[in-house]
Amino acid sequence: MQITQLERTVCCVPFLPGILPEGDYDERTPSYPESLSERRQDIMRIRTDDGLVGLGMSGPYFGDREETPPDLIGKNPQSFEPRSLGGGGWQIGLLDLIGKAIDWPLCRIFGGRLQDKVLVDYWISRMSTEDTSAAAKRAKEQGFHGIKMKCKWEDANIEDRVRAALEIAPEMRIVLDPGERFYNLENSLDLARRLDGLDVVFEDPFPKTDLNEYRRLKGETSVLVAPHFQNVRQIVDAVHLEAVDAFNVAPSDWNFLDMARVAASADIPVWQASNVDLGIFDAFRLHASAAVGNCTFGSDLCGNFVHEHSLLSEPLVKSGYAIVPEGPGLGVELDEEAVARYTLSSEQWPS
Repeated sequence: MQITQLERTVCCVPFLPGILPEGDYDERTPSYPESLSERRQDIMRIRTDDGLVGLGMSGPYFGDREETPPDLIGKNPQSFEPRSLGGGGWQIGLLDLIGKAIDWPLCRIFGGRLQDKVLVDYWISRMSTEDTSAAAKRAKEQGFHGIKMKCKWEDANIEDRVRAALEIAPEMRIVLDPGERFYNLENSLDLARRLDGLDVVFEDPFPKTDLNEYRRLKGETSVLVAPHFQNVRQIVDAVHLEAVDAFNVAPSDWNFLDMARVAASADIPVWQASNVDLGIFDAFRLHASAAVGNCTFGSDLCGNFVHEHSLLSEPLVKSGYAIVPEGPGLGVELDEEAVARYTLSSEQWPS
């Protein structure tokens, strides 16, 4: 088997109403200079001489981006070591091809299918209490068991939003994600004490410069404390200090597996992060999540219920769970009509 052609399709899929912030809650930063609805993602196709096609996807980005294709033409996908591949783009496509060539789902390449489905939380950004109630109603109707809310200390409506959501769906877990914008331990303790007894998680409440302060937050309140970490060393340090209740693990591939397994050694659950991606990237993250037994908190695989379309022929998430595909590789197919509808440009090599 040899690779014969590479294709890149640039797509932009808007978000559904009621997900993103509006009015005073809509802010711009250097990392997010435009609305999330303006972000683009690239679909990568790697074609081979025996008819197999590997699907990959870039991370989301704003504006135009030039693409220099990797040196893959004429190479056998099975000559690549799977452990060297990951992170996104063409490498996802190669892993998909390897799985298809050996007739294994990607989760088995990642170490084995330990879960057939992975819990997923509903996702909303900063917004008013009234809009949060409406979102909680949608989440409940769609069968979700938790809802993740973007927020920050200055909003001053965080407690009201939590209680409004729980009035609609009392059994739902609430994850508050301020991106460290509760700023300090004092603010975090104040809010946590007002939410005492409720099923609430604080994800990255304040900067992680001193994990002893995370340990204090965990020990002095009933909220669950869950930092968003990027590497194994951070997990080791937090486990050693007994500073957390759970981890949001940022890498989506082999690093996710390494970090999750270290957490599992201390019986600490994890969940899979995301960039609020589209379907191919969600499927990639889902296979990694299925290969560890402690990915049991609601993950952020939200592409098919926050966007107008995931670009997949079948949605991954149903009734609050992402169902692990059984087919080889990623085990998913594109909805080509949807891809055509949201395509901005395409190119291929050789041209």
